[in-house]
Amino acid sequence: MECGTVSKNSGLQGGVPSFTSDIVLVNNPFLLRSCVDALARATSIAVDLEGIELCRSGTLCIMQLKAAGSERIWLVDIVVLGASAFEIAGTFNKSLKSILQSAGIKKLFFDLRNDSDTLFHLFGVVLANVYDLQLLEVAVRWSNIGICPRFVKSLVSTMETYLAPGKSTDEVRSWTRVKQAGRFLFAPERGGAYDIFKQRPLALPLVNYCAQDVALLHDLETVLQQRIGPKGRNWATRVHAASAVRVRVAFEANYLPTGKDKTMVFANW
Repeated sequence: MECGTVSKNSGLQGGVPSFTSDIVLVNNPFLLRSCVDALARATSIAVDLEGIELCRSGTLCIMQLKAAGSERIWLVDIVVLGASAFEIAGTFNKSLKSILQSAGIKKLFFDLRNDSDTLFHLFGVVLANVYDLQLLEVAVRWSNIGICPRFVKSLVSTMETYLAPGKSTDEVRSWTRVKQAGRFLFAPERGGAYDIFKQRPLALPLVNYCAQDVALLHDLETVLQQRIGPKGRNWATRVHAASAVRVRVAFEANYLPTGKDKTMVFANW
């Protein structure tokens, strides 16, 4: 897949099975306007970020977005476009910034805290109408056992627990291969380096790695909602409210992107 093109029925990409037939690497204003126009019509968008030490002092390299009901995944290249990625408007006079800040479009994240820190401090984006699936997973356990869990789960653990049982063995193996191929390139403990996210053209295994998680967030939301138990009430409202708190916490001057508190559940929601 060349930079700035759409991959359709691409089969194998960089030796990794492709799980989607429609990935667009957005690295010029024309493609960015197409992306913005498509997302502006959505009611719900799955969002993920990739970069180097994502936080106010880190580097955002790729923003991944997928509208509900669409198979197309947009990988917005922040390395190439810079801050203009958030400012360039499409046909409807909407930009990525205005979409992310829109109260009328739901944004799905999984653990949005460092994403909020990055977007706010580096690009002035104040996320609105966010729904953190890490908190929804907490609600699933809480609503079934009647006691607030102590720890949050990672995305990988959540996928394995809730999404994998409903998928075929081949699909689960494909997820694993995509994840491993990507981590092999950037994880220092596997001989990789995070700076590879800044190299262009973007390595094809990283294209699949970036796209995979955001491709599955709407499916994960559906499964988690179905698993909400009988204990407690108004869980959707509570997850929305707790997600908004996470957005604001990342604005604070003393916010830290890592630490033991990141694994803890705060029971005041």
